Amino acid sequence: MPSEQPRSLPTVDVSPFATGAAPSAAQDEVAAELDRICREIGFFLISGHGVEPAVKDDMMEAMRRFFALPEAEKLELAIDRSPCHRGYVAIASETLDDAKKTAGDLKESLDTGGEHGPDHPEVVAGTPLFGPNQFPADPGFRAAWDAYRAQVIEAAQRVQRAMARALGMHDEFLLDREGGEVMYHLRHLHYPPQDTVVPGPDQLGCGAHTDYGSLTLLADDGIGGLQVMRRDGVWMDVAVPSDRLVVNLGDLMAIWTNDRWVSNPHRVVNPPHSDRYSMPLFVHPPYHAQITCLPTCLEPGEEPRYEPQGAGDYLMMRLDATHSYRNPLLAG
Repeated sequence: MPSEQPRSLPTVDVSPFATGAAPSAAQDEVAAELDRICREIGFFLISGHGVEPAVKDDMMEAMRRFFALPEAEKLELAIDRSPCHRGYVAIASETLDDAKKTAGDLKESLDTGGEHGPDHPEVVAGTPLFGPNQFPADPGFRAAWDAYRAQVIEAAQRVQRAMARALGMHDEFLLDREGGEVMYHLRHLHYPPQDTVVPGPDQLGCGAHTDYGSLTLLADDGIGGLQVMRRDGVWMDVAVPSDRLVVNLGDLMAIWTNDRWVSNPHRVVNPPHSDRYSMPLFVHPPYHAQITCLPTCLEPGEEPRYEPQGAGDYLMMRLDATHSYRNPLLAG
């Protein structure tokens, strides 16, 4: 009989995989639990992540200040002015639901990534998505961003070590890849309330979609609105306690694991009377990495279900399909 579908997201304590932690039996226990969860649903909560409440709160407050600015001031950082997909994305400029060709999502965002100077090898080589960020003039924003980004990347590394252990690989497998550096893209999102931005037919704050890379870590303000589709097709509301982060699998994990772990569709519904703020960190393999089925995920006599996939090529394809400045068909 099929396993019973979860009604709420389980929590995994990832502190045993902190950077520099000594090997322990607790790591094996965490990895086994994570494997079980990822087979059942590609979403879970984490504790023991290392993100300090004050650091998270400072980042939330800085993003609230930014999104409260006049539209003209925010547009000075418009993402179409960036050569590396960094900057402000206005409301309805992105369409994450593939079934919607023109109805943009009812959210605005500020997209950031690694801060790469002109001498960075990938910038010199002209590799897409490498270059400088566009930061708000508010000096407090950059300070909050530096602190939060460092801590949430550490949280992501703890999860990646646990994932690698769960898949029978060495703990640094997802962190030490050929093809360059792991890419960490931090988005700052604002979903205005429905009573100020009225949705059109079937228009959501964030349309149903799956994420692109290996995993995503999300912090939000506790307002609610995130919904996850279970394996049985039922949408489940996700409540995020203030001391937890949400983790979900990205599409490339299906290739690595031969569908042992697959990403779940998810969406966001704008609250009726409240603003909603969230901060997803998208973790993507190195741009030049080739994603192929892991030998530990093949049963005897089984063949890989997917052709090898270039990580950067896949990411660019997905970005082109969702952002109106990259795809004129979405701007109609």
